[in-house]
Amino acid sequence: MNVILNVKKLAIYTFLITLCGYLGYMNYERETLLVLHSYDENYAWVRDVNIGIKRSLGNRKNIRIFYHYMDTKSHPDLEFKKKSGVIARRVVDYIKPDIVLACDDDAQEYVMSHYKNRNDIQIVFVGLNAKPERYGYLNATNVTGVLERIPYEAVKNVIEIIAKQRNLKPPYRAIHISDQSIIVGYDDINMHEYPHWFPVKLLKSNLVSTFDEWKRAIRESGEIADIILISNYRKVYKNDEKKTIVPFKEVIEWSYKNAAIPLIGLNGFVCEEGTALAVGASPIEQGKLGAQIAVTLLEKKAKIADIPFQNSAYPMIYIDEQRFNESGYNLPQLYIAFAKTTNNFYQTKHLWENFKHPGWKKEFEKQNNEMNK
Repeated sequence: MNVILNVKKLAIYTFLITLCGYLGYMNYERETLLVLHSYDENYAWVRDVNIGIKRSLGNRKNIRIFYHYMDTKSHPDLEFKKKSGVIARRVVDYIKPDIVLACDDDAQEYVMSHYKNRNDIQIVFVGLNAKPERYGYLNATNVTGVLERIPYEAVKNVIEIIAKQRNLKPPYRAIHISDQSIIVGYDDINMHEYPHWFPVKLLKSNLVSTFDEWKRAIRESGEIADIILISNYRKVYKNDEKKTIVPFKEVIEWSYKNAAIPLIGLNGFVCEEGTALAVGASPIEQGKLGAQIAVTLLEKKAKIADIPFQNSAYPMIYIDEQRFNESGYNLPQLYIAFAKTTNNFYQTKHLWENFKHPGWKKEFEKQNNEMNK
């Protein structure tokens, strides 16, 4: 009897030792990926980039994944960005990832540019608004990734459609009004370098600092332009002291209610947060492509030198049904269908504002989710 019990114990111990050894071996063999975000995880752009990343990564068990958020969009002052960069570099040094999937420009500026041309780490960037040479990436031996560029041709097409509906004659004058954040500056340079805007005339941009300047820019644009283009507004200060940032929803809501000419967002979240319409690069695509590159490198299917820099491929259109109808726009049905198919057709965002009962919002959300399945 004792012999049987001892044999069973030995079998159990052997199994546990073997299992622990196997798990230890698998853990040792797994590659490590750090997803480094410039911004906060609740920012709409970051949310959708993460959706794309997770779609590409799937349920892989051979990759350890860590996330770190620098939160520089909520704290745009230089001192915070520098401190956030120091913390992020400590995270990189502690985790020692095989690859860093670095999202947006601040992650490059304050963190990953310090790791270029190293042999012990590979860098895959996404959401890069600046030119790669700004960060020394152009000829770096351990860097590749996906540039983020406004889909100029798609923006031009939508401007033409709306301008013709308003019986305007070309050239159709468009003005870019946004905050003075560094990323907006990069986008603005790229916009004005694009050579094929005609029959749209892209005027000199009005990038402002304070809310009073923003209001003035929106009001005065009706006298010089036909269309307003907005890329960002999260760094609009209450006054010249630049201590208090105006809530971004207040900025975009005021703009929608007071603009004398149509507003077109150049990022999807501009529509999600208050305008009737936006045309922009897809954050989901950015995350998906970046993660695909990372997986290819981690699974040794290619070398980083064999993967050239890529560009945003697919423009997205975003429509808020209620505000779109209020504005009197009439886009071709294909645009509407595309927005619906890509879940960028917002139908219930403003409807529950008219109801007092707390159950209305939940019910509308439930119906919208069911419709978008």
